Amino acid sequence: MLTLVLSLALSAAAPETTASPAPATTAAKPPKPKKICRSEADTGTRMKTRTCKTQEQWDNQQQDVGNDVRVGTGAIGR
Repeated sequence: MLTLVLSLALSAAAPETTASPAPATTAAKPPKPKKICRSEADTGTRMKTRTCKTQEQWDNQQQDVGNDVRVGTGAIGR
């Protein structure tokens, strides 16, 4: 009981301070790139598989395939 009275007396005697909220320090996250899904038929099966990648990943895959074809045919280095 005595501790309750003392805590009330101290809280009433303490100067009021308004705590300002801390500024938001979280940096804005960059938006996630949109995924593009495509259905692809694999050789030897009737089942299609669904592959989801970003546009950049699809573009890089096309470039890689083109490079593989050029290297395989000997078109590079002539």
